[in-house]
Amino acid sequence: MQHADQVAYLERMLRMVRTNTRDDGPGVMHTPVEGYYDPVRYQREVDLLFRKYPIVVGFSSQLRRAGDFVVHNETGQPILVARGTDGVLRAFLNVCRHRGATVEQKPCGANKRAFVCAYHGWSYDLTGRLVGITDGATFGDIDRSKYGLRRLKLEKYGLVWVVPTALEDDEEASLDIEGYLGALNADLSGWDMQGWQLHSSEPLRPRMNWKLVIDTFLELYHFRYLHPGTVYPLFLDNIATYERLGNHMRWAAAKRTLAELESQPKESWRIRDHAIVFYSLFPNTVLTYTQDHCGVFSSFPVSPDEAVLRFSVLVPPEEKAAKPEKYWKANVDLFANALVEDLGIGETIQKNFRSGANRQQTFGKFEKALGWYHQEVADAVG
Repeated sequence: MQHADQVAYLERMLRMVRTNTRDDGPGVMHTPVEGYYDPVRYQREVDLLFRKYPIVVGFSSQLRRAGDFVVHNETGQPILVARGTDGVLRAFLNVCRHRGATVEQKPCGANKRAFVCAYHGWSYDLTGRLVGITDGATFGDIDRSKYGLRRLKLEKYGLVWVVPTALEDDEEASLDIEGYLGALNADLSGWDMQGWQLHSSEPLRPRMNWKLVIDTFLELYHFRYLHPGTVYPLFLDNIATYERLGNHMRWAAAKRTLAELESQPKESWRIRDHAIVFYSLFPNTVLTYTQDHCGVFSSFPVSPDEAVLRFSVLVPPEEKAAKPEKYWKANVDLFANALVEDLGIGETIQKNFRSGANRQQTFGKFEKALGWYHQEVADAVG
């Protein structure tokens, strides 16, 4: 995040504190409650947002060396990402081209030379090429070049992005992630997460729609009431500033130390010392940058009323080396406990959608990020 943007955000939040105001939008916004449980709408979101858009499925730190691989199933598509001996990162559907069995059973690994299907032993090299057919001499004539693992578009930015739709043999596999991220490119490049280490990654299975999971990250209005003993003591009450950047968003939430800046020269202001910086990467990932690490929260659809929330923590290697493991565990536990509170009440909201009490969700002026997000989802699925 450029220093000028950091100063601008901090100044806006200081002004809110002085004047007891909020970062208001133009007015109250709404989204229909049916969008959180309607099966037709749900399937359209899966078919479009989780098949045609770039989705974060891993991290560069998991795939540094030739033979490193990760498996990802949470988009509903079986995805295998591997680093080849040529140093190139590739993504495939983790499906054998013989009879459709899953090729790689393990969630991740290293020093892989080939992927071998457990059903009949067909094998594929790290580029996805079919290199071995059991009893191949008598199997029958097939063109092996047309039976490689089906490729996916892929790119990385410290994060591993995949478009989870199989490419045809002659389609280009590169992904214009810079074009997709637009104004966020400078920020994500500036955070320089290419060398950050994956400290932990845990899946949670809330009984709530995948969009309702994302909603919990888009406002601080609830902190005073829902998180009094976890994260609320760290933050000023509902002091945050929001910015819409294409179909993505950037915002910052002020910590209680914000007032300390009043006596400091602006040249020394550093936003992560006095706020958490958030990025909503459309459609399903939120990044949270604190002083010394980044939390990554990705929500995936399971059914109209169920999701998987993947909560991961990335840490710069110099910070990881400077602090004991108990420090990192305490940070992870703090966020995890707040998530338990968020998801617990979210599950009751999901149940209440069908009660008929409300026909729409109502978002206040300072909850404008929620309105923006649901506008983007509605526009994307038509």
